[in-house]
Amino acid sequence: MSFPLFDGPCLLRDAMPLVWDIHAEPASDWEMSRYLQVLAEFEQPSELLDEKYTTQNAKLDLSLLWLARSLNTQTLAETRVTLGLEQIAWQSPQPQTLEQKGMVLFCLSQQFPLLLKFPAQITQCTPINEGYCIQAMWLPMSEGLLDSFEKTIFRYHRRHIHQLREHSA
Repeated sequence: MSFPLFDGPCLLRDAMPLVWDIHAEPASDWEMSRYLQVLAEFEQPSELLDEKYTTQNAKLDLSLLWLARSLNTQTLAETRVTLGLEQIAWQSPQPQTLEQKGMVLFCLSQQFPLLLKFPAQITQCTPINEGYCIQAMWLPMSEGLLDSFEKTIFRYHRRHIHQLREHSA
């Protein structure tokens, strides 16, 4: 079995910090939504920024970077991941129980290492290479978080397509 790709936009990473946790407490949807919005603005190429992006915003970015570095962030093992709009797949050294509910904890940025926690339910556990391919469906989330998450997936998907076009040209 090859590692799954989902229909529609998705984020593919060969190495993303991720763990499945059935005991994790939910995170604040508002905080995760705001984080995804700030991450989007921070990752935006500087040539696309308009006049609103001032020295004050640059100072804020620097402050956020320093704060992120000072946080005692939980270190997660990196694994192969496909993040989709409705589901996720990751490579795991151990199997997971079908229909089990829990939290997928992952980190999108090494510069701003906030541990995102999204509720999911295991739908598949398939042997692959030296481990398992775990697939799970996202469980319902607040409208604000869903909007920010979808925009994040679309942004990374567009970036991936752009990179593929540049390499084939």
